[in-house]
Amino acid sequence: MSSQSMRTNLKLAKLLYKYMDEKKEEKVEQPAEDAPQAVEEEYESYPPYNFSWFIENKVAAMGWPQTVANLNYLADVGVNHLITLSPEKRPPILECKKKLKWSEIRIKEFGTPTLKQIITFIELCERAQIRGEVVGVHCRHGRGRTGTLLACYLVHFRDMPPERAVLTVRVQRPGSCETYEQEKIVCHYHDCVRGTVAKPDYRLVEDKLYFDCSMKHMFDSDEEKQDGDDEIPAKSTIVKFKEEEAEKRKEFIKKLCEKKTNTMVINHKIYF
Repeated sequence: MSSQSMRTNLKLAKLLYKYMDEKKEEKVEQPAEDAPQAVEEEYESYPPYNFSWFIENKVAAMGWPQTVANLNYLADVGVNHLITLSPEKRPPILECKKKLKWSEIRIKEFGTPTLKQIITFIELCERAQIRGEVVGVHCRHGRGRTGTLLACYLVHFRDMPPERAVLTVRVQRPGSCETYEQEKIVCHYHDCVRGTVAKPDYRLVEDKLYFDCSMKHMFDSDEEKQDGDDEIPAKSTIVKFKEEEAEKRKEFIKKLCEKKTNTMVINHKIYF
């Protein structure tokens, strides 16, 4: 036996390590090639009740989206921002995995929106136009409250008179603007936009069912305090005016008494 120690062959070792590394790379790459491709999840999608495009690819109107499938359909169609007008019927937004912005304007069923609520709706639509979003509006059935705000939309963005705006909404979506009060608030909003109402009342309560458009200006408490100094001269002028009228009546009655006429004077009032 030889007394020399066994030495490792460096060339053979390098070839062996290189061969082993290539084998490892092949083993790692094979499962990646044979792995099944990711399959997209299937989901239900169908339109909500009374869905239609009011303005193509800008504003959509509908009834209450009851299921997640309804919300999926809205997202598929391109609706980015959903506005709910019915506090009694809300869509299941939290259960939907699609990206949808959601806003709520609480209007009672068969009620009329207040001036504040109309302005809020118009502001949401203006922001959506700036951001390139598509708006979807709904109440319970997509008729009364939805049709009223759509008519206000035409008044603001298309500069339509209120009668034509209501008629346009009813042609596109039959049954819209169900009550006379809803038609009346569209006319009042048109007057506010045009500037014929000098001082509209913005302090209307949201749960007020009827907005009396004929009522005159309502002043805030701060304005009443500021105008408190003008109340005394106003009352004094009224009193003076009444006194002057009373004196004129007395003089007229005296003249009638001097002449013979067929008139009767009862409690300082003249009846012919």
